[in-house]
Amino acid sequence: MVDVSRLRLSLACALLTVGSLSACAPSPVPTTTPTPNSTCSSVGLGIAAGAPLNGLSQNDLDAELTAMKNAGATWLRFDVDWSAVESTKGQQNWSATDRVVDRARLQGLSVLGIVTYTPAWARVAGVSDTHGYPSDPAAFAKFAQQAAQRYSNRISTWEIWNEPNLTQFFRPKPNVNTYTALLKAASASIRAVQPGAKILNGGLAPAVDNGSDISPVTYLKGMYAAGAKSSFDVFSIHPYSWPALPSDSSTQNWNTFYRIRLMRESMVQNGDSGKKVWATEFGAPTGTGPTAVSPQLQANIISDGFAQAKVLGYIERIFIYSMRDRGTNTSDIEQNFGLVTINYTPKPALAAVKQAVGGCGTPKI
Repeated sequence: MVDVSRLRLSLACALLTVGSLSACAPSPVPTTTPTPNSTCSSVGLGIAAGAPLNGLSQNDLDAELTAMKNAGATWLRFDVDWSAVESTKGQQNWSATDRVVDRARLQGLSVLGIVTYTPAWARVAGVSDTHGYPSDPAAFAKFAQQAAQRYSNRISTWEIWNEPNLTQFFRPKPNVNTYTALLKAASASIRAVQPGAKILNGGLAPAVDNGSDISPVTYLKGMYAAGAKSSFDVFSIHPYSWPALPSDSSTQNWNTFYRIRLMRESMVQNGDSGKKVWATEFGAPTGTGPTAVSPQLQANIISDGFAQAKVLGYIERIFIYSMRDRGTNTSDIEQNFGLVTINYTPKPALAAVKQAVGGCGTPKI
């Protein structure tokens, strides 16, 4: 679930001179490095797979889920897509979603269900694709509750929407108050049938405040101002940093992983220091595309992300996007985020992930 605006931002900011980096972010990040906890605290591994799993054959689905398990993953992040389940009002077909959830659970994977996207009949006027936000928060909340009821014994952790700070995923335009209304309604409806459910906000994407998209730092502040505090239990962020390492302080004016520090400040200021942070998408693309990195740099970025999560102490899980390449076109960024190729040939990143989650030592880069 990576969009072209993010790719342009990554490349443009990476090429800017140090004196021009302010164009990529509103404020600098404190450069003090937290002291690691004296006791070892491992960071859990998940895989952000999304809707593409629905299109796989049974054998291919099982093979990919097995690869996730063998990589050390304990979680799968997957779309519970309203637009796919209920394209016609009142007529629901859960079969594709059921299949993925059931096969993931057979592998022992916990599922982070993303309640997201809108069928045409429920969408805000003037938007032609499923990323238009719902016109009625109550209708969206009803679907969220139906999902929680259906999967009450299989999914207890829910993420409300995906990347709502981007125009591409919250059409016609991101609006933090509109999104917070959806979050409040959906979390309340889920908790009504699953009192112990864990709720995440929709994972925020790398972005700048440009009149179209909203930076995750600004967006989180807006969520708190709109009264979202009690409606989410974990803060969800997509801290892509490529081509930089997450720990590279020289890129702190645009590096979303590094800027988690600023988001954490907002959490602390709003009395949420007890909440954890989940990086629900993270990784880097290989291949020959304009912002692609080498296979070794992909591995280094992922290793450094896990190391930084352990240092910071409040990042509880990292979901790698993705397990397997989605195609063979090396020039298409979106096809090349996998830890393995489409034919399951391992990239160095696979070994890096296994090392990162296999022990408590700092991963070697």
